[in-house]
Amino acid sequence: MPDTLTKLTYQTFQQGKSAFALGHKTISTRLQNLIIPTPKQEEKNDNLTPEIIAKIQQRMQELLDRDWEDSERGVYPVEILFDNPWLDFFSYYPAICLDNFSVWERMQKRKYHVFSSDIDTKDYPRYYLQNFHYQTDGYLSEMSANLYDLQVELLFNGTADGMRRRILKPLKEGFSELLSNEKKLRVLDIACGTGRTLKFIRATLPKASLYGIDLSPAYLRKANELLSETRGELPQLI
Repeated sequence: MPDTLTKLTYQTFQQGKSAFALGHKTISTRLQNLIIPTPKQEEKNDNLTPEIIAKIQQRMQELLDRDWEDSERGVYPVEILFDNPWLDFFSYYPAICLDNFSVWERMQKRKYHVFSSDIDTKDYPRYYLQNFHYQTDGYLSEMSANLYDLQVELLFNGTADGMRRRILKPLKEGFSELLSNEKKLRVLDIACGTGRTLKFIRATLPKASLYGIDLSPAYLRKANELLSETRGELPQLI
């Protein structure tokens, strides 16, 4: 009975995240079309067929089923299924809504190399100096780091963390012969971003030595903030 209740709670939690993300995108799209109408000659046929929608829903459900099954089999603690940055959500969701207007303007003008004057863009590869998805300041500002995880959850209809956790089972299986002495394990997360994946790896391999590397100092600071909330050895961030 407890497992059944926990599974039902997880399913309800995920359905709520998905519904919120879909509602956010629906309202945002309608507002965008109202404020910045798409010229007729640039309109695209973006209508999703019922078959495509059904396929997406099926794949999302398969993802959530695997997520639950892996926790049930002990690959990682069930608690991380409910890990959600609530403080960031309430603090930064309004900022995401307000930032949409800047994003839409960049989309309309096809500007994707725009950064605030106080951001040092020296020594970065040109590819990295982009407003990916037209986000403000790309990956280089504190605000971008604060908004990123929530933006990704909205983009993927509340399944971003479940997608990240897909690496945990093969990672643990790959290290199966070494788990008897987990302290010898060293795991490097390249392009660790805000540290969400490292947080899940820490829950899965609590005694391993973890390392994260990223080009963005702002994202590394955010990762340090996030990972400091978890008990245990703090991953080394570079």
